[in-house]
Amino acid sequence: MSALEILRLVLLVVHIVGTSAIVGAFILQMPWRKSFDFSPMLVGSIVQIVSGCALIAVRKFDGLEVVESKMIVKLAIAVVILAIVIVAMVRQRALRNRESSDAGLRGLLYAIGVLAIGDVIVALAWH
Repeated sequence: MSALEILRLVLLVVHIVGTSAIVGAFILQMPWRKSFDFSPMLVGSIVQIVSGCALIAVRKFDGLEVVESKMIVKLAIAVVILAIVIVAMVRQRALRNRESSDAGLRGLLYAIGVLAIGDVIVALAWH
């Protein structure tokens, strides 16, 4: 097994862990009505973007096929997820400073979770 193959597999595991952080935090918090924790989603979305870009680079460098259109769609979804997480965290901080409930952020939690699951579907179904 070559060093590039080992690196690719390590990056793939890291990428899956990033996805797990987002989807796991979403599933855990689905029944919650307030006091959401978006920090695992922030870390997961950053890990997703960085490891995804690194995976593309390693695959190209190793001469493996990369479906460009699929990668663009996955990257776009990941960037949207990151943007929503940042918006949710900024709004949450403002609400907490005013000592208000963050119950209104539940829709953003669901948007993040649904998009992350959609990203998994794109990864698995698009050949």
